[in-house]
Amino acid sequence: KQYVIVPKKPKMSKVKIASQVAHATFMALYVQKTKPHGSQLITDWKNNGMCVIVLQCKNVTQLMGIAKYLEQWKVVNHLYIDEGITEVPAFTPTCLATGVLTPEHYWMFSQLELYK
Repeated sequence: KQYVIVPKKPKMSKVKIASQVAHATFMALYVQKTKPHGSQLITDWKNNGMCVIVLQCKNVTQLMGIAKYLEQWKVVNHLYIDEGITEVPAFTPTCLATGVLTPEHYWMFSQLELYK
């Protein structure tokens, strides 16, 4: 599974959220590919339906805390920071995506809700 986390604030349009998710997921997989066994995890994920779970957090502060937590646990991830051209101010973290994770990491996301 690949997990993606989007903050509810700042408010973004559905199109903006979709683009931020695309940026973050691509970059997380790009990073993962450079890691030992990363390419194999991605291939296995691709061959098994490419499950992506989009979750929500309250705000950018919580998103940053989640990013630090994942770094602490050495979980491949990418925190996407927007350039501020359209809807949010420059340098706003808008989305975080993990690389492809194995079941022993799923518990880390059990307290977050599906994005609504």
